[in-house]
Amino acid sequence: MRGMLCRWKLQEPVPGAGNLLNRLLVTRGHAEPEAQQAFLEAAKDQLDPPDRLPGVIEATKCILAALKRKERIAIYGDYDVDGVTSTAILMRTLRAIEPLVQVESYIPHRLEEGYGLNVEALESLHDSGVGLVITVDCGVVAAAEIARATEIGLELIITDHHPLGEHPIPKVAAVVHPGLPGSAYEWPILSGSAVAWKLSRYLLSQHEGTDSPGPRTRELLKNTLCMAGMGVIADVVPLVGENRRIAAKALHLMKRCSLAGVQAMLIECLKKGETPDSETVGFRIGPRLNAAGRLGHAQVALDLLMTDDMIEAKEIAGSLTVLNKQRQELAKKIEEEACRMAETAGMDGDEVRMIVLAEESWHPGVVGIVASRLVERYGRPVVLLGCAEKGVYRGSGRSIDGFSLHDAVQVCQEHLISGGGHAMAAGMTLQVDSFDAARDVLVQYANEHIKPADLIRTITIDCEATLDELTVALVHSLQQMQPFGRCNESPKILLRGVRVQQAEPFGDGSHVRVGFEGSRSRGVWFRPRDPSELLEMLPRKATIDVVVEPKLNQWRGVTSVDLHIKDLVRQ
Repeated sequence: MRGMLCRWKLQEPVPGAGNLLNRLLVTRGHAEPEAQQAFLEAAKDQLDPPDRLPGVIEATKCILAALKRKERIAIYGDYDVDGVTSTAILMRTLRAIEPLVQVESYIPHRLEEGYGLNVEALESLHDSGVGLVITVDCGVVAAAEIARATEIGLELIITDHHPLGEHPIPKVAAVVHPGLPGSAYEWPILSGSAVAWKLSRYLLSQHEGTDSPGPRTRELLKNTLCMAGMGVIADVVPLVGENRRIAAKALHLMKRCSLAGVQAMLIECLKKGETPDSETVGFRIGPRLNAAGRLGHAQVALDLLMTDDMIEAKEIAGSLTVLNKQRQELAKKIEEEACRMAETAGMDGDEVRMIVLAEESWHPGVVGIVASRLVERYGRPVVLLGCAEKGVYRGSGRSIDGFSLHDAVQVCQEHLISGGGHAMAAGMTLQVDSFDAARDVLVQYANEHIKPADLIRTITIDCEATLDELTVALVHSLQQMQPFGRCNESPKILLRGVRVQQAEPFGDGSHVRVGFEGSRSRGVWFRPRDPSELLEMLPRKATIDVVVEPKLNQWRGVTSVDLHIKDLVRQ
């Protein structure tokens, strides 16, 4: 079946599966009561012992020895949510273990330095007296930078989660990585923050000589676990196994987190009566923390997570909200321009199966967000580049299932100053004069590896339901399936034969609201490709089949059901 945007794949119905929640659980592979209980109660499940994570034991010995020597230590992070939370987790842990040791952070500037380790920063840290650098969320493939650190006598511990690819394991004091070659670790795709937290947990147990922490350590672990969960959700790693347990526990604990920065963010992001969920982190907190690194320096976001002063935390949280609004305005402008450019260049058809665009006025810190929107809109990989400095483009790409952007960037390396990432997202820097050649290589690679049929997105529908089923109580029960994200998406429900009562634009005119006959629930379609065309399709009394994600909406103390429309077809 085909809707306006997507090919619809409806899961096989399960006879006698019961109410909507049970049908969803069975469809997703949780048929037995014990399996359902384990899935729904992930927040109560035990986490794996941290010493199973490859490299944790070696790293812990090295760190505790450095702390005992009162050696100056730097945590070298990344400028996104995963990197900032990872940095804060280890900084708070090391300072708790040895308050008299100087533990500092280094987060590179997104535009001036780019992602990951750089030689100048490492040399500067060494010259300032730092003896040990611990990376978080970066460093595992930085061969040249690691070689320079070794040359100048700087000790390195790498903690990362990005794929090694064909790169050898770095020869440093320790490498903590869930996916090391030859490892039998059960969860090879953790977030950087999860890696940092598990190292932190083991450090504390070894320092105290017990796996049963006292009250102060329990409080520290609870607070750092909340940050780890934020990184898991924001970095869009698969929400299964250990990632799911960490994220679920974090959401469960977040309102009781004693970190001033977390509480300030909840005040900033939650409506009265709301409880933190994966959307709170993914679409409210995460973008605010990321806005610091996108439009300025991520140090501001780290300052928020490190302060114990509530007044300061509220001031920083408010400033991040302002910065995020600026980011939203920039993203909207870039999106409009990029869409016009892509369609003018014919990059929205079958002959060109990847969108690769550059514009000097685009902000390199924002183009990644816009690339994600264009992937959603056009159903193909997208790379967008802006001008970081005169003569240099820097930007980001996002991909579709089945096409590795990491591999595409590797094929293009001869035209790049730098580039890397993973299958679904990547970054790159190149000379402006090299853009045409790089674009041609990327497009040719995409054309060779993507079939025209792959450009039609497939939306997987969990099951069918009726409007009458989608009550406030029922939709509330679906929240037990949280946290939602990659590999555990928000449920998608097919409603057949629904009659339109009214359809109208709302917000700034780029969204559409749909009322349904015989129901108090309303459909909302955020940023459809062509709002005016959609409205023409939905006159009063029109009958449609529609795919929705049921959500709860809080407004002036009243809870109602919103049905977020993902696709539809008129009968």
